[in-house]
Amino acid sequence: MAKENMSAWSPKKYDVFISFRGEDVRHNFVSYLRSALRGANIKAYADDANLQKGDEVWPSLSQAIHDSHLAIVVFSKKYADSKWCLIELVEILHCRKTEGLVVIPAFYQVDPSHIRNYIKDNDHVIQEWKAALSIGDKFIQEWKAALTEAANICGWDSRTRYHKDESQVIDKIVEDVSQKLSLRFPVELKAQDLVEIEKYCEQLKLLMSKNQNRQLQENVQVIGIWGMGGIGKTTIAKALFSQLFPQYDAVCFLANVREESKKLGLISLCDKLLSELLKDEHCKYNIAAAGSTFIMRRLSNKKVLIVLDDVDSSDQLDVLCREQCNYVGPDSKVIITTRNRHLLTGRVDKIYEVKIWNFAKSLELFCLHAFKERHPKKGYEDLSERAVKYAGGVPLALKVLGSNLHCRSTEFWDCELSKLINCPNERIQNVLEVSYDGLDNLQKKIFLDIAFFFKGEDKDDVIRILDACGFYATSGVKVLEDKALITISYAGTIQMHDLIQEMGLNIVRGGSEDPGKRSRLRDIEEVSDVLENKKARKNTLTFLPNQTRHA
Repeated sequence: MAKENMSAWSPKKYDVFISFRGEDVRHNFVSYLRSALRGANIKAYADDANLQKGDEVWPSLSQAIHDSHLAIVVFSKKYADSKWCLIELVEILHCRKTEGLVVIPAFYQVDPSHIRNYIKDNDHVIQEWKAALSIGDKFIQEWKAALTEAANICGWDSRTRYHKDESQVIDKIVEDVSQKLSLRFPVELKAQDLVEIEKYCEQLKLLMSKNQNRQLQENVQVIGIWGMGGIGKTTIAKALFSQLFPQYDAVCFLANVREESKKLGLISLCDKLLSELLKDEHCKYNIAAAGSTFIMRRLSNKKVLIVLDDVDSSDQLDVLCREQCNYVGPDSKVIITTRNRHLLTGRVDKIYEVKIWNFAKSLELFCLHAFKERHPKKGYEDLSERAVKYAGGVPLALKVLGSNLHCRSTEFWDCELSKLINCPNERIQNVLEVSYDGLDNLQKKIFLDIAFFFKGEDKDDVIRILDACGFYATSGVKVLEDKALITISYAGTIQMHDLIQEMGLNIVRGGSEDPGKRSRLRDIEEVSDVLENKKARKNTLTFLPNQTRHA
């Protein structure tokens, strides 16, 4: 399985294989399509242009299909009249199933239902084939299944009123091809970034293959990917999506749901989801009568794959997930990434937690970004270990630090790593602070108190102390745990990742350069100086920890 998945990220001879009936479209639609693909720097195979003199036709065509990442099937009125087109289509769909070949149908002056029902509606043609070519029922059933499967894949229809001429639909097809190739080979999944990713994908696919107690509807399986900021949830979701999406009739990776819903609004984001699934940019979500709309009925027979990335509210799930899941076809899947485990409870079949990386894999990822190889360069071993320990198994931190230190001297490394103690990396901190920003005021106070004073302390003791301050800590601590800001150990103590703790300390320190004006103090020298000089403002909380704990 792993070998097959890794091959999906390997280069092939062609980006696109074009399947078509020559007499219908060779000198018009396909000619323009091939030119547009070439203009977009997409390498396409079409039999009339790529077959060499003396080549055996079918072996060459079959090899070209296997040597392509994506296939465009141009269905025209006479496409299914050709035995060779049908044989080609069967091979394309076989590669879709076994090799992850991406298939995009283009319906040229023909209704998809005509293609879907061709065998049933043209019995006289089938009987002529069977008599003249000695074709058995097995082949007929294969062709029928292939036509039905291909026509059910969401594609492009040249007859739609929104396409004024062929050039517009061709532009849309080329845009779709570019997007699909990008989804198949995300920039995050360069060979150097595949450390651990394949393992996560295999674990998730195993989780998805098990029988689930479906939460939303029996047609749909919903999986949540949960973990702290920077831990790699989006990268894992992109890797999984790139492997799975060729098997689905309609797909959409909706990135940055949290930010996009703020900018566009949820209804506009839902329009974007539907138009991507149905390849119709004029789809509009009817919130008043979603169940009766024509748009929803169009999804009813589609096997759909949706990824909702970085979800942070139940409203987002209700509009983007629950409504769509009521109408999609059997074996559809929805994958949700979030920092908030509570959002997933009762809404998904399974939750997959992304945990911090061990030291060995962390060192490998760091070195790939710092040295472009898997091991530290001579003379950088101790410095690399310092950097990896600072990152604490968080992939984002490992990548950022490695990239910042790439091609730098040992003196530069030592200076930068020492600086991190008092000046955390801004890019890493900004990612982590998103979870903090989503807390209410009391929850923020609880988080900062834990970051300053209670890391490693007994949970029940901490809740008692904070409740005495009027913080409603029982629910507050649970929210912090659900948002991956803290963990509770088997021994019942509150634990916090060093980078998250550092983020909390930095939030308070950033409030004022004068320690006497900060809300919390934990450094012994700062506490002593403030108390001795009576510089603390009235509401400053001072706390004198053991010397072994001060920052």
